[in-house]
Amino acid sequence: MSVLGDIRLAFRLFRRTPALTVIALLSIALSVGATAVVFTAIKSVLIDPLPYARAGELVQLRTDFANAEPSHGDWIFWNDTQELIRRTRTLQSIGIYRNAVFDLAGDPSTPPEALYGLRMTANLFPTLGVSPMLGRNILPDEDKPGHTDEMILSYGLWTRRFNSDRSVIGRTVKINGQDCVVIGVMAPDFNFPLRRAAAHTPSPYVEFWAPLRIISAATSGGLGAVARLRPGVSLMQAQQDLASISAALTREFPATNRDRTLRVAFLRDRALGSASNALWLLMAAALMFLSIGCANVANLLLARGLVRQREIAVRIAIGAGSARIVRQLLTESCMLAVLGGLGGYLLTAAAWKILPAIAPVSIPRLAAARADWTILGFALMVALINGVLFGIVPALRAGWTQAIAVRDFGLRGGMSGKQDRMRASLVIAEVAVTVTLVVIGGQLLGSFAGLIRTYPGFQADRILASVVLPALERYRTPEQRGALYRRFLDSVRALPGVESAGTVDALPFSGENHGGWITGNAAAATEPGAQISAEIDIVGGEYLQTMGVRLTEGRWFHEEEMRELSDAAIINDVAASRLWPGAGAIGKPMCVDCTPENPRNWKRVIGVVSSVRHAALDGPVLANVYLSGGALESAVFLVARTNRPIYSSGRDLEKAIRRAIAAVDPNQPVLLSASMRTLIADSVADRRFIMSLLAVTGGLALLMSVAGVYGVTAYTTSRRTREIGVRMALGATPGNVHGLIFRQGFLTVATGLALGLGLTLTLMRALRGVLVGLESGNPSHIWMAAALVSLTAAMACWLPARRATKIDPMSALRQD
Repeated sequence: MSVLGDIRLAFRLFRRTPALTVIALLSIALSVGATAVVFTAIKSVLIDPLPYARAGELVQLRTDFANAEPSHGDWIFWNDTQELIRRTRTLQSIGIYRNAVFDLAGDPSTPPEALYGLRMTANLFPTLGVSPMLGRNILPDEDKPGHTDEMILSYGLWTRRFNSDRSVIGRTVKINGQDCVVIGVMAPDFNFPLRRAAAHTPSPYVEFWAPLRIISAATSGGLGAVARLRPGVSLMQAQQDLASISAALTREFPATNRDRTLRVAFLRDRALGSASNALWLLMAAALMFLSIGCANVANLLLARGLVRQREIAVRIAIGAGSARIVRQLLTESCMLAVLGGLGGYLLTAAAWKILPAIAPVSIPRLAAARADWTILGFALMVALINGVLFGIVPALRAGWTQAIAVRDFGLRGGMSGKQDRMRASLVIAEVAVTVTLVVIGGQLLGSFAGLIRTYPGFQADRILASVVLPALERYRTPEQRGALYRRFLDSVRALPGVESAGTVDALPFSGENHGGWITGNAAAATEPGAQISAEIDIVGGEYLQTMGVRLTEGRWFHEEEMRELSDAAIINDVAASRLWPGAGAIGKPMCVDCTPENPRNWKRVIGVVSSVRHAALDGPVLANVYLSGGALESAVFLVARTNRPIYSSGRDLEKAIRRAIAAVDPNQPVLLSASMRTLIADSVADRRFIMSLLAVTGGLALLMSVAGVYGVTAYTTSRRTREIGVRMALGATPGNVHGLIFRQGFLTVATGLALGLGLTLTLMRALRGVLVGLESGNPSHIWMAAALVSLTAAMACWLPARRATKIDPMSALRQD
């Protein structure tokens, strides 16, 4: 018989056993679908090439600091980039950029809009190997101060704001109150940078690129920089080149470059961050779930093989060889796998219609993942491999039944001991894998739950933050910007439900960090290496009171201390204990960002406050300094405190704040408004997304494993009906029968639990330095997860045992 004939027989069998077929298809679809969902994410994030030419040659420039916390950053100073361009022997080109916000003017039908984008040097796009889809790139002469501003639009901004009008090239638009010429539009799949430090921005994509135009290196701050390696140059050679240049710069410019080293890393690695490990963890969990589904289907086919012993014996008796029987049964399992694989692909496609909406921005390109034809091929390949694996043992066992005699056709009694052991081994494997998944998943989920319960140091539920950046072109002097922000504060304070408001230049969990150096020792003021690193924020209004920070010593800022020349400073308890251990800080002098060129930037401590976590919930609590001088002139974030927690009312308050800002300046857009709880949630969005998928995978694995335990125990019990009838006829009580069935079923489960716990503890030790959340194993999480598996498996054994006690001995003895 041909393969087509085998396929026809397979479908005929599926129609004869619809219940078993549906259960098998569901198991295959769920396990293949879970694996394909994770592979779709891995393909989009890790496998698909970056949207740049020869992306493997691109590197990110970084700076390491010997005596600072954090000790490294993916940024570099302007003077260092210029020295690198002159001295490097390994980098072909360097593109420099920094974040920027543009105020796009509105018209009678369109309100003004704040756009998030980049200012960049003219050679950034050539370094990346990309060019605009429409128009042209920025020219080198246009990257100099004094030139008319230009901008390149993202594809999304072009379609959304300019209705895909190709004639937009050359059009002048109003940006920050000044003329700006649109010179290009990028392709739909282009985005740079792929991963942003900001935790919450209005769009997951950069919306424009404009010339950088550095006027003063001293005020340029940290800049992003990406470079392309010269042909044939390795990353190690580039690293050695930058180390040599760093050493030379330290010798030549000790005041600025002491304790500072330039580093380089592949752009892909820096863009992905920790997402790679997390996604591979998910894939490992999905493959373990796939193995549980494979074991379940193998158990079903083994059970069906027993029922078909008579059919197979007849076919062997009339001349069918073992190879022919094995081919037929493998065809059946593979057809079952293909149908289940198609079902798994449909589940994957449906999942990725939903998942992009909740995909975190911090995992680059995840929101762009789609279940395309590649994913269909992957799902079918995995399903076929699965089909061969779960079908090969039942097929081989059926093919070895030539010894079955015709006289045994009517036998329905005891089962083959080898069949029993095979099914028990599969159940043991299922339980062991499930324990591993549930325990490690439970440990990670427990660690994440503890993380999100961490107190950030302020009352996040009652604070709404808005980014309001007055355009420098319209408010040219610090006095103008300060007066404008004072009016903003007064307008927001007057809103119903607002208790207080303040400003800050770097808000916690916003992605903005202003690191610097402090010392309380006059001798160390000219020695940066002897100072301690700290977050230095400029705050205005009632910022600290609005955030709910606790004053432990001294007093708050006064209104008159907001002027430019004020020397008042408030520090947190970490800074106080490090600068003056065991002594009071109030009234003490403190030098902030002092250097040999500027050794007299002394401030006076007027207060000490409790510490605030600035960058991350799981990061160390660092020294923090709050300054008031020139606060309103340098304000970026406006924060408002409400009289009740912000939940459903948050949207109304956000609209009210936007209206209050517009009442002061109708042309002033608000870049974003979000509650501090939202900003904190966004800072852990990638871990929350991974943990959610891991929890779903673990839950499905537990259900499928329990179903496998129940199925095998129930089937075993049904095949022992006559034996149970004999036992009860000879005086066994229902309790004896229940205990017998339950003990035998749970013995298999207990073996799997023991093996699973051993495997789990080994894996946790191996992964402790790789996965965040496994650094310190919590025994309570381990035993709770093991108890959950034990209880559900015990219930799966208890139900068939209870049904066995209902067997009527006389009816059982009359069975053939």
